[in-house]
Amino acid sequence: MEKDNNIELLDRFFDGTATKPEVQYLLEQLKDAQFEQTWMQEQWNATTDKMNPKVQQRIFENIKQINESKQVFHWKKWIAVAASFLLVLTTSLSVYFLYEGQSRNFSGDMIVTAQKGQKVTVTLSDGSRVWVNSGSKLAYGSRYNQKERMINLEGEAYFEVTKNKKAPFIVHTNNFSVKALGTAFDVKAYPEDKKIVVSLINGKVEVGDDDSKTYLMPNQRVLYDCMSKNMVKTDVEDCSVYAEWRNNRLNFESDTFEEIAFMLERNYNIRFVFESPELKKFHYSGSLSNTNIESVLQAFALTSPLQYQIKDSAIYLKENKEMVPFYQHVMK
Repeated sequence: MEKDNNIELLDRFFDGTATKPEVQYLLEQLKDAQFEQTWMQEQWNATTDKMNPKVQQRIFENIKQINESKQVFHWKKWIAVAASFLLVLTTSLSVYFLYEGQSRNFSGDMIVTAQKGQKVTVTLSDGSRVWVNSGSKLAYGSRYNQKERMINLEGEAYFEVTKNKKAPFIVHTNNFSVKALGTAFDVKAYPEDKKIVVSLINGKVEVGDDDSKTYLMPNQRVLYDCMSKNMVKTDVEDCSVYAEWRNNRLNFESDTFEEIAFMLERNYNIRFVFESPELKKFHYSGSLSNTNIESVLQAFALTSPLQYQIKDSAIYLKENKEMVPFYQHVMK
């Protein structure tokens, strides 16, 4: 690649038409310590005729912020400004390759992460809205909303999809996918969970893996066993309860306390230590307001043989031997 083409290449980068090899070439140029003094100055002297007017305007606006006087602008007197412009270019290229690096590990150019104890709401370019639950990750590519709308999910998210028959909305998680046109549904697929759960609030979706697929109608949900690849579809009274985590409510449906502990760890960014392993097998059903962790633990302690102690950021769980007979009697 000849030096005479560098200004045109810079131009294409800001227009978004530069190829990946061209961007890589620019990044290599920026690593050269003599770049500002030699190549940059040489090419800057030729910018009057060659640089795209939109790029000139961007630089001009930056210079106006530095120099508030109303002097006539002369390109060749502002080589120093090229250094600040170079910094902007370096940052842009770094971000470009940051996304490239992330996509190798988690497919997608844009990645949205909800840390433990947090929730994130995203509005996509087609108007679809996504609520991302604690400890979850969402990714989608730069070509989203063209021929199809592809989303990668790790964790749990609730989707309200804008209808577009020409571009199906597809959520990929592990080897399982959910396909929709315009609908609202919840997908729960944390890596540490043994199952994937899809709950349909309205509309219609196709769910399944490469070997088997089925359709869901409103107030239906499917449980997919990640090991056996078995799918079980059930009718429920109101699927919207499975998305109430958006409103800070916790819902359990015959979940083991081990499963619930994982949920609480994500929601409160804490750690559970089971000093009595037998507590893991207890099952719970019900709904709780997601207020503070101690209130939640008190609710469990009142309805099961559970004792807890909070130390720093960990919660230690022990079986309350005195409560075991009473609990066993109630559960009969």
